[in-house]
Amino acid sequence: MSQLEKAIKNLGLVRLIRTKERDIRLVILLRMDDWKHLVAPWWKGKSASIVAVDIDGDFVLCKSNGDFVVWDHKLGKELFLANNLSGLLSKLELDETNVP
Repeated sequence: MSQLEKAIKNLGLVRLIRTKERDIRLVILLRMDDWKHLVAPWWKGKSASIVAVDIDGDFVLCKSNGDFVVWDHKLGKELFLANNLSGLLSKLELDETNVP
């Protein structure tokens, strides 16, 4: 099982990414085959694909240079997360707010 498949399987509990700006709680994490090119009026950055969605409806994007960012709609800017998929997935932590 790949690192991405394992992360998708465990997403119910292991979904938290902490950044200095805020905590990001993923609710959707897509398989690589499902990553699609993003076209949106608010996205003015490099070519990117949607990889995940957080609980606030913000998108985690993979940019054409391989960087992973979250687009924060409230701030109107991208926040850097990792420079590759492995780095992004290694940041996922147990979200204790979602433990029954």
